[in-house]
Amino acid sequence: MVTHILVVDDSPTDRLFIGHFLRQHPEYTIAFANDGVDAIEAVKRQRPALIVSDLRMPRMNGLEFVRKLNVLDWNIPVILMTSFGSEQIAVDALTAGAASYVAKRNLESELVNTIRNVMAITERKENRRRTLGCLAYAELHFVLGNDGSAVAHLISHLLDAAVTMKLLSGQEQTHVGIALQEALSNAIHHGNLELDSELRQEDERDYYALADQRRTQHPYASRKVYVDATLSRSELSFVVTDEGPGFDTTRVLDPTAEVNLDRIGGRGLLLISSFMDSVTYNARGNQITMVKHVSDVEPKVITPKDLLRCQSLLEAVACS
Repeated sequence: MVTHILVVDDSPTDRLFIGHFLRQHPEYTIAFANDGVDAIEAVKRQRPALIVSDLRMPRMNGLEFVRKLNVLDWNIPVILMTSFGSEQIAVDALTAGAASYVAKRNLESELVNTIRNVMAITERKENRRRTLGCLAYAELHFVLGNDGSAVAHLISHLLDAAVTMKLLSGQEQTHVGIALQEALSNAIHHGNLELDSELRQEDERDYYALADQRRTQHPYASRKVYVDATLSRSELSFVVTDEGPGFDTTRVLDPTAEVNLDRIGGRGLLLISSFMDSVTYNARGNQITMVKHVSDVEPKVITPKDLLRCQSLLEAVACS
Protein backbone atom coordinates (compact mmCIF):
# COMPACT_ATOMS: atom_id res chain seq x y z
CA MET A 1 0.00 0.00 0.00
CA VAL A 2 1.40 3.39 -1.06
CA THR A 3 1.22 6.24 1.46
CA HIS A 4 1.17 9.79 0.11
CA ILE A 5 3.05 12.21 2.39
CA LEU A 6 3.10 16.01 2.20
CA VAL A 7 6.32 17.61 3.50
CA VAL A 8 5.95 21.26 4.54
CA ASP A 9 9.16 23.24 5.06
CA ASP A 10 10.34 26.66 3.86
CA SER A 11 13.96 25.48 3.59
CA PRO A 12 14.82 24.02 0.13
CA THR A 13 17.79 22.23 1.71
CA ASP A 14 15.65 20.55 4.35
CA ARG A 15 12.99 19.58 1.79
CA LEU A 16 15.68 17.99 -0.38
CA PHE A 17 17.17 16.13 2.60
CA ILE A 18 13.81 14.82 3.86
CA GLY A 19 12.65 13.86 0.38
CA HIS A 20 15.90 12.00 -0.28
CA PHE A 21 15.67 9.61 2.64
CA LEU A 22 11.88 9.17 2.48
CA ARG A 23 12.17 8.15 -1.19
CA GLN A 24 14.39 5.29 -0.10
CA HIS A 25 11.16 3.69 1.11
CA PRO A 26 9.08 2.66 -1.94
CA GLU A 27 5.85 2.65 0.08
CA TYR A 28 5.91 6.47 0.20
CA THR A 29 5.11 9.09 -2.42
CA ILE A 30 6.18 12.62 -1.53
CA ALA A 31 4.84 16.10 -2.30
CA PHE A 32 6.22 19.39 -0.99
CA ALA A 33 4.93 22.78 0.18
CA ASN A 34 6.85 25.89 1.26
CA ASP A 35 4.67 26.81 4.24
CA GLY A 36 1.22 26.33 5.75
CA VAL A 37 -0.54 28.47 3.14
CA ASP A 38 0.93 26.48 0.25
CA ALA A 39 0.20 23.26 2.14
CA ILE A 40 -3.53 24.02 2.36
CA GLU A 41 -3.65 24.40 -1.42
CA ALA A 42 -1.57 21.23 -1.89
CA VAL A 43 -4.03 19.24 0.24
CA LYS A 44 -6.93 20.53 -1.87
CA ARG A 45 -5.18 19.28 -5.02
CA GLN A 46 -4.20 15.87 -3.62
CA ARG A 47 -5.15 14.72 -0.13
CA PRO A 48 -2.18 13.15 1.67
CA ALA A 49 -2.41 10.33 4.19
CA LEU A 50 -0.02 12.19 6.48
CA ILE A 51 1.74 15.57 6.74
CA VAL A 52 5.28 16.22 8.00
CA SER A 53 5.63 19.92 8.84
CA ASP A 54 8.30 22.27 10.08
CA LEU A 55 7.32 24.57 12.94
CA ARG A 56 9.06 27.82 12.00
CA MET A 57 7.81 29.03 8.59
CA PRO A 58 6.73 32.36 7.06
CA ARG A 59 3.07 33.35 6.48
CA MET A 60 1.67 30.34 8.40
CA ASN A 61 3.84 28.46 10.89
CA GLY A 62 3.38 24.88 12.06
CA LEU A 63 1.12 25.76 14.99
CA GLU A 64 -1.14 27.95 12.83
CA PHE A 65 -1.20 25.22 10.19
CA VAL A 66 -2.33 22.56 12.69
CA ARG A 67 -5.08 24.88 13.95
CA LYS A 68 -6.22 25.56 10.37
CA LEU A 69 -6.46 21.83 9.64
CA ASN A 70 -8.63 21.44 12.74
CA VAL A 71 -10.99 24.16 11.52
CA LEU A 72 -11.22 22.46 8.12
CA ASP A 73 -11.85 19.10 9.90
CA TRP A 74 -9.74 17.15 7.40
CA ASN A 75 -8.50 14.62 9.99
CA ILE A 76 -5.02 14.35 8.49
CA PRO A 77 -2.33 13.48 11.06
CA VAL A 78 0.56 15.96 11.31
CA ILE A 79 4.07 15.11 12.50
CA LEU A 80 6.05 18.20 13.50
CA MET A 81 9.77 18.77 12.98
CA THR A 82 11.25 20.71 15.89
CA SER A 83 14.51 22.60 16.29
CA PHE A 84 16.10 24.37 19.24
CA GLY A 85 14.08 27.45 20.13
CA SER A 86 10.74 26.05 18.95
CA GLU A 87 9.95 24.12 22.13
CA GLN A 88 6.92 26.08 23.32
CA ILE A 89 5.40 26.17 19.83
CA ALA A 90 5.80 22.38 19.66
CA VAL A 91 4.00 21.91 22.97
CA ASP A 92 1.20 24.24 21.83
CA ALA A 93 0.90 22.43 18.48
CA LEU A 94 0.66 19.02 20.15
CA THR A 95 -2.09 20.37 22.37
CA ALA A 96 -3.80 21.89 19.31
CA GLY A 97 -3.90 18.57 17.48
CA ALA A 98 -0.55 17.50 16.00
CA ALA A 99 -0.07 13.73 16.13
CA SER A 100 3.61 13.61 17.10
CA TYR A 101 6.95 15.33 16.69
CA VAL A 102 10.55 14.55 15.79
CA ALA A 103 13.58 16.74 16.51
CA LYS A 104 15.22 17.78 13.22
CA ARG A 105 18.56 16.44 14.37
CA ASN A 106 16.95 12.99 14.82
CA LEU A 107 15.05 12.88 11.50
CA GLU A 108 17.06 10.07 9.92
CA SER A 109 16.72 7.78 12.93
CA GLU A 110 13.21 8.71 14.10
CA LEU A 111 11.02 10.02 11.27
CA VAL A 112 10.24 6.80 9.39
CA ASN A 113 9.39 4.91 12.60
CA THR A 114 7.20 7.80 13.73
CA ILE A 115 5.39 7.82 10.37
CA ARG A 116 4.80 4.08 10.62
CA ASN A 117 3.47 4.35 14.17
CA VAL A 118 1.12 7.21 13.35
CA MET A 119 -0.16 5.52 10.18
CA ALA A 120 -0.73 2.20 11.99
CA ILE A 121 -2.92 4.01 14.49
CA THR A 122 -4.89 6.18 12.03
CA GLU A 123 -5.71 3.41 9.53
CA ARG A 124 -9.01 2.02 10.72
CA LYS A 125 -10.80 -1.06 9.43
CA GLU A 126 -14.49 -0.68 8.67
CA ASN A 127 -15.37 -4.34 9.28
CA ARG A 128 -14.12 -4.15 12.87
CA ARG A 129 -16.26 -1.07 13.49
CA ARG A 130 -19.37 -2.98 12.42
CA THR A 131 -18.76 -5.79 14.89
CA LEU A 132 -18.59 -3.25 17.71
CA GLY A 133 -21.75 -1.43 16.65
CA CYS A 134 -23.75 -2.42 19.75
CA LEU A 135 -21.10 -1.61 22.32
CA ALA A 136 -22.14 0.80 25.10
CA TYR A 137 -19.67 -0.03 27.92
CA ALA A 138 -16.58 -2.18 27.97
CA GLU A 139 -13.96 -3.45 30.39
CA LEU A 140 -11.09 -5.09 28.55
CA HIS A 141 -8.04 -6.87 29.95
CA PHE A 142 -4.94 -7.83 27.94
CA VAL A 143 -1.62 -9.54 28.70
CA LEU A 144 1.28 -8.81 26.34
CA GLY A 145 4.77 -10.20 25.93
CA ASN A 146 7.91 -8.15 25.41
CA ASP A 147 8.38 -8.53 21.65
CA GLY A 148 5.93 -5.70 20.92
CA SER A 149 4.28 -7.55 18.03
CA ALA A 150 0.77 -7.24 19.48
CA VAL A 151 0.94 -3.56 20.43
CA ALA A 152 -0.39 -2.10 17.17
CA HIS A 153 -3.25 -4.64 17.04
CA LEU A 154 -4.19 -3.94 20.65
CA ILE A 155 -4.29 -0.17 20.08
CA SER A 156 -6.31 -0.66 16.90
CA HIS A 157 -8.84 -2.79 18.79
CA LEU A 158 -9.23 -0.23 21.59
CA LEU A 159 -9.59 2.70 19.20
CA ASP A 160 -12.11 0.85 17.06
CA ALA A 161 -14.24 0.28 20.15
CA ALA A 162 -13.98 3.92 21.23
CA VAL A 163 -14.83 5.23 17.75
CA THR A 164 -17.81 2.92 17.39
CA MET A 165 -19.11 4.17 20.73
CA LYS A 166 -18.62 7.75 19.44
CA LEU A 167 -16.31 8.59 22.31
CA LEU A 168 -13.48 10.12 20.27
CA SER A 169 -13.16 12.57 17.40
CA GLY A 170 -10.76 11.86 14.55
CA GLN A 171 -8.04 13.98 16.16
CA GLU A 172 -8.61 12.40 19.57
CA GLN A 173 -8.25 8.91 18.07
CA THR A 174 -4.73 9.74 16.97
CA HIS A 175 -3.88 11.38 20.30
CA VAL A 176 -5.11 8.47 22.43
CA GLY A 177 -3.42 5.99 20.10
CA ILE A 178 -0.08 7.78 20.37
CA ALA A 179 -0.39 7.96 24.18
CA LEU A 180 -1.07 4.21 24.33
CA GLN A 181 1.83 3.51 21.98
CA GLU A 182 4.22 5.47 24.18
CA ALA A 183 2.93 3.97 27.45
CA LEU A 184 3.21 0.41 26.12
CA SER A 185 6.66 1.06 24.68
CA ASN A 186 7.80 2.45 28.03
CA ALA A 187 6.35 -0.57 29.87
CA ILE A 188 8.18 -3.02 27.60
CA HIS A 189 11.52 -1.26 27.17
CA HIS A 190 12.03 0.73 30.37
CA GLY A 191 9.88 -1.46 32.62
CA ASN A 192 10.24 -5.14 31.78
CA LEU A 193 13.53 -4.95 29.88
CA GLU A 194 15.00 -2.27 32.20
CA LEU A 195 16.58 -0.30 29.35
CA ASP A 196 18.01 3.13 30.15
CA SER A 197 16.81 5.88 27.81
CA GLU A 198 20.29 7.44 28.10
CA LEU A 199 21.62 4.54 26.01
CA ARG A 200 19.10 5.30 23.26
CA GLN A 201 20.12 8.96 23.39
CA GLU A 202 23.75 7.92 22.82
CA ASP A 203 23.39 5.03 20.34
CA GLU A 204 20.02 3.78 19.13
CA ARG A 205 21.46 0.62 17.55
CA ASP A 206 23.03 -0.48 20.83
CA TYR A 207 19.74 0.26 22.60
CA TYR A 208 17.68 -2.03 20.37
CA ALA A 209 20.40 -4.69 20.28
CA LEU A 210 20.31 -4.86 24.07
CA ALA A 211 16.50 -5.04 23.95
CA ASP A 212 16.67 -8.08 21.64
CA GLN A 213 19.24 -9.70 23.91
CA ARG A 214 17.22 -9.22 27.09
CA ARG A 215 14.04 -10.63 25.55
CA THR A 216 15.66 -14.06 25.82
CA GLN A 217 17.37 -13.62 29.20
CA HIS A 218 16.26 -14.20 32.79
CA PRO A 219 14.56 -12.39 34.49
CA TYR A 220 13.35 -10.20 31.62
CA ALA A 221 12.04 -12.89 29.27
CA SER A 222 9.14 -14.05 31.43
CA ARG A 223 7.81 -10.61 32.31
CA LYS A 224 4.44 -9.43 31.00
CA VAL A 225 2.63 -6.15 30.38
CA TYR A 226 -0.96 -5.90 31.64
CA VAL A 227 -3.45 -3.50 30.07
CA ASP A 228 -6.81 -2.76 31.71
CA ALA A 229 -9.12 -0.55 29.65
CA THR A 230 -12.51 0.83 30.63
CA LEU A 231 -14.62 2.60 28.01
CA SER A 232 -17.74 4.44 29.12
CA ARG A 233 -19.85 7.42 28.06
CA SER A 234 -17.99 9.70 30.47
CA GLU A 235 -14.35 8.69 30.08
CA LEU A 236 -11.77 6.27 28.73
CA SER A 237 -9.36 4.83 31.28
CA PHE A 238 -6.21 2.85 30.45
CA VAL A 239 -4.03 1.23 33.12
CA VAL A 240 -0.69 -0.16 31.87
CA THR A 241 1.32 -2.27 34.34
CA ASP A 242 4.71 -3.90 33.80
CA GLU A 243 6.61 -6.42 35.93
CA GLY A 244 9.82 -4.45 36.14
CA PRO A 245 11.28 -2.98 39.34
CA GLY A 246 9.54 0.36 38.78
CA PHE A 247 11.09 3.83 38.91
CA ASP A 248 11.05 6.93 41.08
CA THR A 249 8.38 9.08 39.43
CA THR A 250 9.58 12.16 41.34
CA ARG A 251 12.85 12.04 39.37
CA VAL A 252 11.24 12.20 35.93
CA LEU A 253 12.63 15.13 33.94
CA ASP A 254 10.11 17.78 32.94
CA PRO A 255 9.54 16.89 29.24
CA THR A 256 8.27 20.43 28.46
CA ALA A 257 11.50 22.07 29.60
CA GLU A 258 13.66 23.49 26.81
CA VAL A 259 16.64 21.30 27.62
CA ASN A 260 14.56 18.11 27.57
CA LEU A 261 12.27 18.49 24.54
CA ASP A 262 14.82 17.04 22.11
CA ARG A 263 15.71 14.19 24.45
CA ILE A 264 14.45 10.86 23.17
CA GLY A 265 13.73 9.70 26.73
CA GLY A 266 11.39 12.60 27.50
CA ARG A 267 9.47 12.52 24.25
CA GLY A 268 7.01 9.79 25.24
CA LEU A 269 6.12 11.48 28.53
CA LEU A 270 5.47 14.78 26.76
CA LEU A 271 3.16 13.13 24.24
CA ILE A 272 1.25 11.27 26.95
CA SER A 273 0.84 14.33 29.18
CA SER A 274 -0.18 16.48 26.21
CA PHE A 275 -2.82 14.09 24.90
CA MET A 276 -4.45 12.66 28.05
CA ASP A 277 -6.50 14.59 30.61
CA SER A 278 -5.08 12.76 33.64
CA VAL A 279 -1.84 10.81 34.04
CA THR A 280 -0.88 9.17 37.35
CA TYR A 281 1.59 6.53 38.55
CA ASN A 282 1.46 4.02 41.38
CA ALA A 283 3.89 4.20 44.31
CA ARG A 284 6.20 1.54 42.88
CA GLY A 285 6.43 3.30 39.53
CA ASN A 286 5.56 0.28 37.37
CA GLN A 287 1.99 1.33 36.55
CA ILE A 288 0.59 4.30 34.66
CA THR A 289 -3.09 5.27 34.60
CA MET A 290 -4.23 7.49 31.72
CA VAL A 291 -7.70 9.02 31.54
CA LYS A 292 -9.36 10.80 28.61
CA HIS A 293 -12.65 12.55 29.37
CA VAL A 294 -15.39 12.27 26.76
CA SER A 295 -16.57 15.63 25.45
CA ASP A 296 -19.47 16.52 23.15
CA VAL A 297 -20.73 12.96 23.03
CA GLU A 298 -23.53 12.39 20.57
CA PRO A 299 -26.45 10.60 22.24
CA LYS A 300 -26.73 7.12 20.78
CA VAL A 301 -30.18 6.67 19.30
CA ILE A 302 -31.08 3.02 18.80
CA THR A 303 -32.90 2.49 15.52
CA PRO A 304 -34.68 -0.64 14.24
CA LYS A 305 -31.71 -1.21 11.94
CA ASP A 306 -29.38 -1.14 14.97
CA LEU A 307 -31.53 -3.73 16.75
CA LEU A 308 -31.48 -6.03 13.73
CA ARG A 309 -27.71 -5.70 13.45
CA CYS A 310 -27.26 -6.45 17.17
CA GLN A 311 -29.55 -9.47 16.90
CA SER A 312 -27.61 -10.85 13.94
CA LEU A 313 -24.33 -10.36 15.80
CA LEU A 314 -25.65 -12.18 18.87
CA GLU A 315 -26.90 -15.04 16.70
CA ALA A 316 -23.51 -15.27 15.01
CA VAL A 317 -21.76 -15.44 18.39
CA ALA A 318 -24.21 -18.09 19.64
CA CYS A 319 -23.55 -20.27 16.60
CA SER A 320 -19.76 -19.96 16.78
